[in-house]
Amino acid sequence: MPQRRPQIPNFITARARWLAWLCVLGALTAPVSRMLPADQVPTLQWLVELAAHWQWLCAVVGAISLGVLALARPPGSMGRGWLALAVLALGSSFLWQPAMLPRGAEPSSPDAVLTVGSANLNASTTDFDPLTAWLASAGAPDVVFLQEFTELAHQALMRNPAVAARYPHRLAVPQPDPFGLAVLSRHPLSDLQTLQPQDLRDTLQLRATVAWNGKAVHLSALHPMPPLDEGFAQARDRALVQEAGRLAQTGGLALLAGDLNTTPWARSLFTVEATLRRANGAAPSWPNAFGWLSVLPLDHVLASSGWQVLDSRTGPDLGSDHRPVVVRLVPAP
Repeated sequence: MPQRRPQIPNFITARARWLAWLCVLGALTAPVSRMLPADQVPTLQWLVELAAHWQWLCAVVGAISLGVLALARPPGSMGRGWLALAVLALGSSFLWQPAMLPRGAEPSSPDAVLTVGSANLNASTTDFDPLTAWLASAGAPDVVFLQEFTELAHQALMRNPAVAARYPHRLAVPQPDPFGLAVLSRHPLSDLQTLQPQDLRDTLQLRATVAWNGKAVHLSALHPMPPLDEGFAQARDRALVQEAGRLAQTGGLALLAGDLNTTPWARSLFTVEATLRRANGAAPSWPNAFGWLSVLPLDHVLASSGWQVLDSRTGPDLGSDHRPVVVRLVPAP
């Protein structure tokens, strides 16, 4: 006997239909934002990009809504074709992301792996016990980029002997606003540079070079302003392109990391993929709700083509509104 299909009330299918097509429209903003001409119609570009960031939400809510509609439609229904198109739109928009580093093979020696972490600490944080516990742990990264780095965070790190012993090399610039930065390293740092903002849309940048396994690795720490309007969005993209170009000129191993206030579906990371590849995936890192639930992947580690990635993950709950991201890298053979 044929199986009976579940009876789904009309008011549920009607709302699922609205949600499904709303999510499809939201998903399509990602490719549309990249098709709009650069530096033209900036307000439209900014508005479309704001919607494009929410691909995780579109994918999850859209998939649930389409599942409800698929169950509600009888076999052979003409609506199946439209459902297939909606699934294609959701899936292709979600999966169309800037290129990632190729996967590498686990080396025989753990010293051949460079573990890199990036964490936005939240400028309002006052309890840094989770941060110091993470940095003092055996699995802590070799190089750590910190954003929203305040004087309180600086003092917490200075007072902790285990953290001080693990990270003897630092470039730390605490600030009372949300744009202080720090780079902590287990390996020697040189060529330390602090670039102060040039205008009200600009933010602090840090540069350094870490000596690791006989190689020079060029570092750049960024935390651009969130895209509050089209001007801030353009300033963020300009900073990314300029810093990616500078790192490319070094001709060696390079890393750029921080809360970049953009996602893999916006134009920003596509503009630098010729020189810097994503090392971490699309796992969301903001907002950190309940210690596990996030929606937007705003925190990134970008690496030059001389690297391969072994794995990436989100780090522990540090009491911030962001989760840290951690990647393990090896030089390409």
